[in-house]
Amino acid sequence: MSNLSFLLDFKLTIFCFIGINSGINNAMSEKKAGVPNTNKTKTGSKGKKRNLSERNEESIGSRKMPTRAAACKNLKEKSISISEKDSLIERKKEQYAEEERLAVQLTSEQDEERPNRRLTNFVLHDVNGIPQPLEMLEVDDIFISGYVLPLEESTGKKKERGVRCECFGRIETWDISGYDDGYPVIWLSTDIADYDCQKPATNYKKHYDHFFAKAQACIEVYKKLSRASGGNPECKLDELLAGVARSMSGNMCFSGAASIKDFVISLGDFIYKQLIGLNMSPEENERMFVDNPVLIALKDESIRQAKGIPSGGSLNISEKNGDEEISQSSLNITAEEVEDKNVKLARLKQEEEYWISLKQKKRQGAASATSNYYIKINEDEIADDYPLPAYYKKLVEEADEFVFSNDVSYTDEPNMLHDWSLYNSDARLISLELLPMKPCSDIDVSIFGSGLVTKDDGSGFYLDNDHDQSSSSGSVPEVGHGIPVCLSEIKEWMIEYGSTMIFISIRTDITWYRLGKPSKLYAPWYEPVLKTAKVAIGITAMLKQQSRVSRLSFADVINKLSELSKDDRSYISSDPTAVERYILVHGQIILQLFAEYPDPNIKRCPFVLTLGQKIEELHHTKWLLKKKKVAKKSNANLNPVAEITAPLVSKRKAMRASTTKLINKIWGEYYSNYVPEDSKDEVVLDESGNENEDDDADEDTLLFDGTQKACSVFPETQLCSLNSEITWDGEAYGKTCSGFDLYKQAFLRGDVITSGSSVLLEDDGSNYLPEIYYVEYLFEYSDGMKMFHGRVMQRGMQTVLGNAANDREVFLMNECIDLELKNVKQAVVVDIRSRPWGHQHRKDNINADKIDRARAEERKKKGLSTEFYCKSLYCPDRGAFFSLTLDTMGLGSGFCNSCKVKEAQIEMESFKWDTSNARLVYRGKEYSVHDFAYLSPCHFAEYRVAERGIYHKSGRNVGLKAYVVCELLDFIFEEQPEQAQVKPTHINVRRFYRPEDISSDKAYRSDIREVYYSEETLVIAIESLEGKCEVRRKHDLPASSAPAIFQHIFFCEHLYDPSNGSLKQFPFHNKIRYSTINLNGNAASRMKKGKGKEGEENSEPDKQEIDEGNRLATLDIFAGCGGLSEGLQHSGVSLTKWAIEYEKNAGDAFKLNHPEALMFINNCNVILRAVMEKCGDADDCISTSEAAELAASFDEKMINDLPVPGEVDFINGGPPCQGFSGMNRYNQSSWSKVQCEMILAFLSFADYFRPKYFLLENVRNFISYNKGQTFRLTLASLLEMGYQVRFGVLEAGAYGVSQSRKRAFIWAASPEDTLPEWPEPMHVFNAPELKVTLAENLQYAAVRSTAGGAPFRSITVRDTIGDLPAMGNGASVINSEYQQEPVSWFQKNIRGNMFVLTDHISKAMNELNYIRCQKIPKRPGADWRDLPDEKIKLQKGQVVDLIPWCLPNTAKRHNLWKGLFGRLDWEGNFPTSITDPQPMGKVGMCFHPDQDRIVTVRECARSQGFPDSFKFDGSIQDKYKQIGNAVPPPLAYALGRKLKEAVDRKRPA
Repeated sequence: MSNLSFLLDFKLTIFCFIGINSGINNAMSEKKAGVPNTNKTKTGSKGKKRNLSERNEESIGSRKMPTRAAACKNLKEKSISISEKDSLIERKKEQYAEEERLAVQLTSEQDEERPNRRLTNFVLHDVNGIPQPLEMLEVDDIFISGYVLPLEESTGKKKERGVRCECFGRIETWDISGYDDGYPVIWLSTDIADYDCQKPATNYKKHYDHFFAKAQACIEVYKKLSRASGGNPECKLDELLAGVARSMSGNMCFSGAASIKDFVISLGDFIYKQLIGLNMSPEENERMFVDNPVLIALKDESIRQAKGIPSGGSLNISEKNGDEEISQSSLNITAEEVEDKNVKLARLKQEEEYWISLKQKKRQGAASATSNYYIKINEDEIADDYPLPAYYKKLVEEADEFVFSNDVSYTDEPNMLHDWSLYNSDARLISLELLPMKPCSDIDVSIFGSGLVTKDDGSGFYLDNDHDQSSSSGSVPEVGHGIPVCLSEIKEWMIEYGSTMIFISIRTDITWYRLGKPSKLYAPWYEPVLKTAKVAIGITAMLKQQSRVSRLSFADVINKLSELSKDDRSYISSDPTAVERYILVHGQIILQLFAEYPDPNIKRCPFVLTLGQKIEELHHTKWLLKKKKVAKKSNANLNPVAEITAPLVSKRKAMRASTTKLINKIWGEYYSNYVPEDSKDEVVLDESGNENEDDDADEDTLLFDGTQKACSVFPETQLCSLNSEITWDGEAYGKTCSGFDLYKQAFLRGDVITSGSSVLLEDDGSNYLPEIYYVEYLFEYSDGMKMFHGRVMQRGMQTVLGNAANDREVFLMNECIDLELKNVKQAVVVDIRSRPWGHQHRKDNINADKIDRARAEERKKKGLSTEFYCKSLYCPDRGAFFSLTLDTMGLGSGFCNSCKVKEAQIEMESFKWDTSNARLVYRGKEYSVHDFAYLSPCHFAEYRVAERGIYHKSGRNVGLKAYVVCELLDFIFEEQPEQAQVKPTHINVRRFYRPEDISSDKAYRSDIREVYYSEETLVIAIESLEGKCEVRRKHDLPASSAPAIFQHIFFCEHLYDPSNGSLKQFPFHNKIRYSTINLNGNAASRMKKGKGKEGEENSEPDKQEIDEGNRLATLDIFAGCGGLSEGLQHSGVSLTKWAIEYEKNAGDAFKLNHPEALMFINNCNVILRAVMEKCGDADDCISTSEAAELAASFDEKMINDLPVPGEVDFINGGPPCQGFSGMNRYNQSSWSKVQCEMILAFLSFADYFRPKYFLLENVRNFISYNKGQTFRLTLASLLEMGYQVRFGVLEAGAYGVSQSRKRAFIWAASPEDTLPEWPEPMHVFNAPELKVTLAENLQYAAVRSTAGGAPFRSITVRDTIGDLPAMGNGASVINSEYQQEPVSWFQKNIRGNMFVLTDHISKAMNELNYIRCQKIPKRPGADWRDLPDEKIKLQKGQVVDLIPWCLPNTAKRHNLWKGLFGRLDWEGNFPTSITDPQPMGKVGMCFHPDQDRIVTVRECARSQGFPDSFKFDGSIQDKYKQIGNAVPPPLAYALGRKLKEAVDRKRPA
């Protein structure tokens, strides 16, 4: 086929008609009576469209052609030869194609039966070039002008320009796809290609945006009705509209839910015809959409309202047949049903105008001539509407807002303010009306406030009918539940309202506050503001009732207001003069409300314009409104009450941390305000903090300051690079493994280089400091080149320590290289330091370090070169610092320990075949025939993660699968003649099925370790192996009552046939070859005694039988209720003898569960001071006088019970983490700073006691808190003490609990002991690798992610709490019965021998939240977005919105507030356990899957892995808090197992 091309020549403008094949290029599709939407709608993502059905054709003369094409018809035909290059016109370096076919060819992707392209900067127009709505295609020919691009976007940085093509087409059909992805994609189809519409041209945006909004409405309705997308096809019309309104609430095109509902209703017929035309089987379609009652109801409602669609313009359509339904698009449209072209265009124009009337205008747009200004209100003008002057009197101690939440910028998530008052700088009560709603320049009024601050739970707003009532059970919080706060200066305020609600919020420099009920004293000053707001709402309602708002003048509004009855909420007076006076005096509130109204016709109506003019005529002062921005916070709270107020937040005083001098020295530079003297200012703590972080973040990031210090540490030296000037001292004394001569030492420019010395390389000209190398040995190549083998010594600032490192400390690395001696600049002094270890050597080591620092300072003053020291090996790939192995360093023998480590790593990753034993060695594991192994589930089609459908947060693990257990049957070899050794390439395996492969119910009722034999075999590649495991008989399982599984042992007793799903008992003589069992003495003894039989696999020796002498004597600091001690002690490695906890209830709970431990319910700062005084080291303790006095008050028994250095082997604990937690909104408050200092006391315990092992636990934000400085200083402190250190972040869900809980850990071990490794994650859990970013963009993860597979499946909510009896809202009976036997493996393990169920109690919700809970559907992922958009009447008579008002309004900025008021998923997991579960909290998913209540204390405890025998103490709130602050015992158990391994393999001294 020849191409139609046009040639543009700059010298001679001639159009030539080239090589036309009239049978092809002139043949066009036959014009139809309205081109229907064939609606081959895609339900998938953006993909290539397939070939469309055949289209009828018509001759070019039977229809109108675009102007350009028509101009060519009278030209003479002339055949010429023209290159493809010449057929392009270059416009500003853009490609331009005269023909659609050429544009498609130039953007070819080697497709393709049917080309698919993207379309951008496009306009759809008629033959005259006039832009037209896409739906005009039904009655007219529509063409395209725009840029054609390949379907797949370019991955390069260069911007895609595409090929410009004018006036091509015509368009044959249009389609909508993207139903499964939830985002509409518009496709246009011509005879030649299909086009994915990307971005319209500016002049076509109005048309396209309207059609795109219609397509989005179709998508949202599909999602709400399609079961595949989590929808409910049986919902009611009101529920459908409410759900769609919530989903589209983030769309800036709409002002609110009401406008979205109106828009969707207007599209009912359009939506119906789109959905019934989906590309699915007729049976599916008819079942899902064709006969769907709610979809039919939506269509009918749309048709009923078709004649009455309101219009923002003046178009009025008079239909020819009033009884005939308007059809927009149909699969089988007939000529009789086609609208007249003019009527069609008019209707589409009217739809567009109606849509525009619903759009939300940007707030910057001026509503009137006065909208850029605020007309100042004089207080004397409004005085008649307010009571006589009164003054605010402070009745209780109030916290300064700046102290309460220091450095917290305001947020869209306001607090509640109850029992509040507003006043000026003289403490005189003042109206909020005097302050502009928006910040103004040169404002001369200051308003402050006081009240009780509580968390915003979605209740508390005032109603139109009775503003003295609130939606909650009480408008003022109970005593002790609100914090008295004096607010800083109020900057702005706003009014929000609905059909039955008025609510007012204020903003200070700190945050937004939503106003609850005012104080009785201030209520008369609040009444006029509420009344004026009600009047404004009433005026708005009047204007909306008019068919033309311009008909209602200012005078008309005044007259109508005066005619209102006294019962009307907008009533002012029956005297029009009094009404006008009120409107003018309080007019600024009305004007500012109208300025924010979304309807432009009402914003600019005559009433508003006249009101603005009349107020301006009063010659008041004008203040210029500022542009919207976040105001800078003042340096101080100027509230007059704050000047006389003690900053009390709670009754408990905070205490500065007690520290040793070493810790104080290390941290002193950062905590510059940390001094041993008492602070005169009393610091008060806020006890409302929460210990848990927001779980949305996937990765912890440590911000590393890699800037090298630009100081010279070495004097300038004349460099010499001649090899001849380097000489050996003596003769060669040996050979390297490569046969090169070894030498003992060399002379280099006066320096002596020996094995075990350190050298500085020449500066390479970069900005980095020269590298330092440790010399392992010296040797010479056969060509005479003098060499050394060196290991990198990295400066501290280049490690994870960053700027917290000592300038003189370097760290040996496992990176080595051969270097030429001529590249050495000079020798440097690096002291390979090894100090004696133990608390008895502590003072001597400190004195030695003090002398060393003084010597270094003296050298620096004299200008001498820096002398370094090294005492640790840094391994960033392992996230650890190890003690140096001095016996393997600098031997000069040609041996390098770093090379040995590298070889071992290579050996571990290698693949070997042991021919003699027919054994495969892969990744350090040995495999033989009949061994059992793991395979990744990704190799099985039904397990592919990409096919999972996860629609809610708690369902993150739904669809994830554990490793597949297989038996190795045979190794398969392929002929490889070129290789000397023949190796297997594949393995023939037998697959074993798991209970979860059959059904979730089978998995729930089966042991997590059970597998099923099958006859299914398959061949897999060796690379698919993930590790080894064992399959035994059930009675051969190891006895255990551990809270978690860490043995790769399964049992098999059944045969499964996947072809028919049958499950049979194994025959007596079965085919399976079980794993060989190696029983030790104890195990064999138990087997002989009858233990270990079926049904007794959980047996375990009593605690009294455990040899306590082999356990580490442990001190648990910040012990809480004892979750960490519970797991560690269960692992058999530790025995908690002492514990410290400040909270009495938590300490009492610890004593209930660990009666053998000495619990000190006291401040750890006081305990440390007392211990150091007891040992005579009070001079080494830096503490407050208060701590010293309290320590001195201890009685003799208390002093004798205190541990002393030498008695404690292990210290563990989690310093208060509110300051680090992402869930704590006030994480920069003064109290949080004090709490952060508790880590100083914690480290000081480690410094003074010098235990063998140390474990710090905290939230994962500890890693990145304060830009990583706290984390760095913690590591630096432990290294300075001489410890080996390891750091990392673990996910508790991967260790056997049904909860997402990420925690940071730091291990420390003495240089004489083995540093524990991280435990292997055993359960599938959908969490990424939790990486810590180190220096130079290096990242480290402690363990792998198990999202792609693990030995065992994840623990579900059903596994965890499915056996617990039903409870009601606010259940309070402490002891109850189980009512059924445990079902799942987890339940049997967690229940143990308990017969009485304790603490199955729950928080009582108020009436409103309880009703909301009842309305939340009992299905996975249901949350507040599934609430019906309706109002309910409470028992006290209030009528309130069911959906909390703040959620839809801020959803777009907060990830749609997913999970709030959410139900748990039986097959999913718990979110992060917190100290106060509440539906409007950060983790709002706290409703039981089936019951209308908040999860109970026992259910929360089980989600953390606490056994049912574990006791908690105090009120229900205390118990929730104890659980939320705890470390999950299974995770602690996993850590304890690794510690026990380290203790058992302790290397000799």
